Amino acid sequence: MSRAWSRFGLLIALTSLGGAAAAAEEDAALFDAVWETVAESFYDPALHGVDWPEMRRIYRPLVLEAEGDDQVRALLLEMLAELRASHTTILDESVHRAMMRELLDRPGPTFGTVLEETLPGRLFVRAAYEGGPAPAAGVVLGDRVVAIDGVPALESPALVDAGYDPGLPGPRLFFLDAAGHDVLRLTIQPTPDADDRRDVVLRSERMNAVDAARRSVRVVERDGVRIGTLHLWFCSRGVTDVLREAVRGPLADCDALVLDVRGRGGFADVVGEILDVFRGEGGIVRRLRGRGRRAPAWDKPLVVLTDDRSRSAKELFAYRVRASGLGRLVGQRTEGAVLGAMFHPLPDGSVLELAGLAVPIDGVVLEGEGVEPHHEVDFVVPYAGGVDTIFEKGCDVAVELVTGETRRATGSF
Repeated sequence: MSRAWSRFGLLIALTSLGGAAAAAEEDAALFDAVWETVAESFYDPALHGVDWPEMRRIYRPLVLEAEGDDQVRALLLEMLAELRASHTTILDESVHRAMMRELLDRPGPTFGTVLEETLPGRLFVRAAYEGGPAPAAGVVLGDRVVAIDGVPALESPALVDAGYDPGLPGPRLFFLDAAGHDVLRLTIQPTPDADDRRDVVLRSERMNAVDAARRSVRVVERDGVRIGTLHLWFCSRGVTDVLREAVRGPLADCDALVLDVRGRGGFADVVGEILDVFRGEGGIVRRLRGRGRRAPAWDKPLVVLTDDRSRSAKELFAYRVRASGLGRLVGQRTEGAVLGAMFHPLPDGSVLELAGLAVPIDGVVLEGEGVEPHHEVDFVVPYAGGVDTIFEKGCDVAVELVTGETRRATGSF
């Protein structure tokens, strides 16, 4: 080997070593930022009894030895899971940006689809925006997503971790990356039969959760009872207007309302706005002026749908509905994820979502407990064929509430 090639090989080795050292420094900076932020800003000064210096001793060397960003992220999430707290995770910058856009009622490109690893190594459609890309492509609840653009689903670069808390139980949830893709080809398996597969094309759309809520408004007729339905994806800005317009407009003549609050939370103050639709509106300014509250916009039977992913502000709403007797809860016990979140930028561009404050309600701590429904329902996801067991039960309960009230009013039992 010539001296020139020897020098060239040495240069490559030195460059590689330099790159590895730089990566190690970046990983160290990322670890330190996460660890220090938790130590300084976690809502519980006792850190839920976790020996945080010991976590540093264990996890920092592992992070420095990790191969690649995925391993680093997995180790950081494993460390955060030791806290057993909600609203404590690491979000990709794109996920955080999309979440804020949703909460503030700003439309943006989305596939409007939530995927769940309901069975190990298998992704299924857990939820999709009404009137969004998935329904337009014929994709329904329970469809298994086998591949994305020809790549096995869980290996696809178009799959984005939804950023749920590693310290809480439950299958992993994912979004489809609309920031980097306008069109995705999904291989769908609607039944357990592996030969029953087809390709569908999803096209991202510029919309948000408020648009989906507006498109979810419909009337279902069961046994002569007219049931209005509406899905609140987030307790976000603008969603109360959609609810109020629906119950005063297309749903005004319905006999009962089924309100779906499954999924992520939102702003606590929006919970009060939503409740005012059912308990009487007006707010503090009207009351201070001695005018009292206006009559509720909806005073007929109310059924609220919850599941084990109803969290945060949605749980505050579910608790109030149950405690006040405003309506009946149907579905699953809520997630028990009721801590106030703070967001901290990290050196690699990601965002640390960290529980920054406790949120008791009437002296009751819902974190780790959740809200129990009046009517428990087994929510079937894999190969559901679009049949939503919680929604179906909610409509049944709505009919029971209406017909029960009718019998009492007429004296017929």
